Amino acid sequence: MQRRRALGLASSALVLALLAALAVVVLTTADDSPGRARGQAGGEPVAAVGTPSVAPRLRGEVAGTIGVLSFNALKYLGPKRALHDWRRVARRTDVDLIGWQETRNDPWADAAAVFEGEGWRTWQYPDLSGPKQLAVSWRPDVLRLVDVTWQRVHDGATPRETERPFPARYVVRARFVHRASGLTVTLLNTHLNHAIETGHGFDDNLNARRAKQHLRVLSRMWDRTPGDVVLGTGDYNFDQADDAAYRPAGGISRRFAGRAVSSYDALGTDGVVPTLRTRWIDYVWVSAATLRGPLGAGPDGHAQLVTHRSLGGYRSDHRPLLARVRLYA
Repeated sequence: MQRRRALGLASSALVLALLAALAVVVLTTADDSPGRARGQAGGEPVAAVGTPSVAPRLRGEVAGTIGVLSFNALKYLGPKRALHDWRRVARRTDVDLIGWQETRNDPWADAAAVFEGEGWRTWQYPDLSGPKQLAVSWRPDVLRLVDVTWQRVHDGATPRETERPFPARYVVRARFVHRASGLTVTLLNTHLNHAIETGHGFDDNLNARRAKQHLRVLSRMWDRTPGDVVLGTGDYNFDQADDAAYRPAGGISRRFAGRAVSSYDALGTDGVVPTLRTRWIDYVWVSAATLRGPLGAGPDGHAQLVTHRSLGGYRSDHRPLLARVRLYA
């Protein structure tokens, strides 16, 4: 009798544990789930409470609003999963410009070709001698491509050099004209090395040293890149919450201070589920020189970060980060 009762209690506890685990999964995978969480170096996906911030309209003539998405597509996706993610993002009416990372696999390129006929255009370097792992997509009825250039930031490293090998890294610069306003819109898209963060700062390894070099190059590019509106997208592999709290030497906050403002800086993380498990490592930026308001160029800026959120329901291990950017004439 006591043995049966003990077994019954154990079974009930197991059921409750399974239900709790299922609740966490549901919360963290729902599309556009609102949330707020403290970023950590690892762990299971988390969900949180709150709603995304929405910035009020500023003074001046509004020329339009564009949706800017940063999306690490996961280089290991097969054809079906790559097509699923492409279809899901391409059919969103609130996305106009995408900075992609990890696009060097053939299934991703094949899926991109499918959506050429559905109102999208994509630029990607044709082979591995250049930045094939970075791509840019846009709606041609919203943006007209002017040119694309790129800069090689550092070489790759083999297993003999580091426990976590990495490829050569680049920054791709794509320049557009916003059709409705005539404003020049420039995008800097990039991907920093993985295995660089300890939670409080940079790890002591080659990956992190090269990532700091990468951030130095980017900081100069923010100063020198022309455009009425200069935007950034990328997987920076360093949690925004940790970077903001600890401000490590050579890190994002210190390097970009006075140069670029992320959607996290402008709008916070309320309502934004972390983009990779517990961490906000995917970013959308506006250069300080082209940002309207007190964080940037004051009334002279042409761009304003209005709202942002991470999107769920994708096969990639990253949640893409979508920011809406208001343009001023």
